[in-house]
Amino acid sequence: MREIPGKSDLIKKIQNLLSGLEDRKAVSDWAFDIYNDDSLRISDPVISNYLEILGAVDLPSSDRNYLYTEEDFKEWIIELNRS
Repeated sequence: MREIPGKSDLIKKIQNLLSGLEDRKAVSDWAFDIYNDDSLRISDPVISNYLEILGAVDLPSSDRNYLYTEEDFKEWIIELNRS
């Protein structure tokens, strides 16, 4: 059975994006699989929000390759560490 990730799990996924250990599509798929799993009840709004955001890391943008940049990833890590 799948478990709801914690903040440290989300940070690790973002770090994997930054280091190139995982690509955007893999992280997006991972996040949406959890977010859309009806058997899970995600009660933490921070976890829910970041799963939704991570589900969009592979979306293109009209003015650059992707909607979210590496700078966004770094800011998310800071925000998750604060919350």
